[in-house]
Amino acid sequence: MARKRRSRLEIVVDILNVLSRGYRKPTHIAAEANLAYDRMAKIIEELVDRGLVSIRNSEFCITPQGLKMLEAYRQWRRFLDAMGL
Repeated sequence: MARKRRSRLEIVVDILNVLSRGYRKPTHIAAEANLAYDRMAKIIEELVDRGLVSIRNSEFCITPQGLKMLEAYRQWRRFLDAMGL
């Protein structure tokens, strides 16, 4: 049986979940989010540009705005699950 591919939103949420546990090096983010390094690097660059992720000493961390987005996603996901969608 073929594995279902994650949407871009699901990948972003996976990265934000990893970063919600504290500062991480890029290689650790890629491994924990189950992504190729080059793909993770492009996405994390966009997240930094949008203010959802910050960088310090070559490590990344989620920002308060990123946490807010992650919580909004979780609420949306719970609603959809409750509706059976």
